[in-house]
Amino acid sequence: MTNYQSWDSKATALVRKAEEEEKKEEAEANDALGLDGIPRGPPTVKAEEQIGELGEHSEKRKEFIDWSKKREISQTHKTQEEPIMLDTEEVKGMALRLIGSEGVTYVIPEGSGVVKLVLDKCKNVRVQVLAPIITSTIEAYRCVDVTFALSVPMGTFQVDECVKPVTVNFAERDHVGRLYHQNSPGLSVGFDGELHVEGRAGEVQHYTRLADTAAKHPFITDFVRRGEGDFPVDMPGDATNLELLEIARKHGYTTTEGGQILREPEAEQPEPEVDPEIEQNRRKAEVKRAAGNEMFRANDFFQAAMEYTSALELDPKATALYANRSVCWLKLGNHEKALEDAKKCTDIDPTNAKGWFRQGMSLHAMKRFGEAIPALIEAEKLDPKNKQIPEAIKMAQLMARKEAAGA
Repeated sequence: MTNYQSWDSKATALVRKAEEEEKKEEAEANDALGLDGIPRGPPTVKAEEQIGELGEHSEKRKEFIDWSKKREISQTHKTQEEPIMLDTEEVKGMALRLIGSEGVTYVIPEGSGVVKLVLDKCKNVRVQVLAPIITSTIEAYRCVDVTFALSVPMGTFQVDECVKPVTVNFAERDHVGRLYHQNSPGLSVGFDGELHVEGRAGEVQHYTRLADTAAKHPFITDFVRRGEGDFPVDMPGDATNLELLEIARKHGYTTTEGGQILREPEAEQPEPEVDPEIEQNRRKAEVKRAAGNEMFRANDFFQAAMEYTSALELDPKATALYANRSVCWLKLGNHEKALEDAKKCTDIDPTNAKGWFRQGMSLHAMKRFGEAIPALIEAEKLDPKNKQIPEAIKMAQLMARKEAAGA
C-alpha cells in the first residue's frame, strides 16, 4: 500500500525490508571479499559495523511497532440513532481504529484526547470532528458512504481503496491540509459545503492540495512520483514546503513556481573522494528528514518519528535526526526513548546544544530534576542566545528545591 498506511502495516513492511537488506548485504560482502571462515581485515570489519548499525535501526522499528500497538485500540459499532461520543477514558491518549462500523454517527468533542483516527471497512458512517485530533491525522481504508464533517483544521488525510463515496468537508479553506489517496475514485473534497471529486482509480498514489486562490478550481491533484526502490522523488510540494523544495532544487530537480517537483535530476558526478552510495544515501536522508519535519509541523509525531528513523538508516551519524526524533518522543510521552535519542546525539557530537537541551527536558519530564540541571547548563553554554534554556534551568532548580524540601 502507500507510505501513509496504518502504523502496523507500514512498520511491518519496513522491518521486513530491512531484514532482507541485511541478509543480502552480509552475503554480498562475504562473497566479494572471500573472507568466510578466515581472519577478517579492515574492509570486512567496516562492513560488519554497517550491518550492525542497520540491525540496530531494525530493532528500533520493532520496538516502535510494539510500542505503537499498545497505544492503539479498536472498536466496532452497529446501527444506532444516537451519536457516539468519542471522549471516553478508553480512547484518551490512544489511536482509535473503527473497524466494520455501520450506520452510526461519531463525534469527536473537545477534550477527547484521541491521538489518531482510522476507519477500516466502515459503511454508512458520519464523523463530526469538533476538536483537534492530537496528531492531526485521519485515515480511511476500504470504506463505503463515509462522510467527514470537520470543524477544525486537519493536517493529514489518507484515503485508500475507497471506490464508493467518501466525503471530506472542511469548514473553511484555510483548514484544508494534505490529502493522500490511492484507488479511491469515490473521494470528494471541499470546504464551505462545495465539494469536488478528486479521487482516482488505479494503483498509483495521488495527493491533493489547495490551488492558488486565483485558480478556477480550488484543488490540484497529482500523482506521487517515485524513483529507485520506491523512494518518493517528489513529496507533496506546495509553495509552503520551502525546506523540501530547497533540497530538491539543490540537487538538480526541476520545480514549478507553485512548488511542484517535476522530474529527477540527471546523474551527478560525486567528488572523487566521496563514496557515491554514501552521498546518495545522505541525499535521501535529507528528503526523509524534511518529510519528518513536515509531519512534525502537522502534529503527526508518530509519522515524524518514523520518517526520522528511515533517515537514520540512510545516515546513522546525523545528530540532528536523533535530536528531532527525541522531541517526537517527548511529545508522545515516551520520555525514556526521548532521553536515549538525546544521549545518542551528544555521544556523536558533544557540541550539539539541542542534544543537551533534549536530555535536560527528558530528565525534567521524568522528574529527575537534579540530573536535568547539568544537561541544561551544558546546553546554555553551547547556545547562550536561546531564551528557553535559562527558563528551563530555573524551573528545574525550583522543582529540585521543592523535591528536596519535601523529602
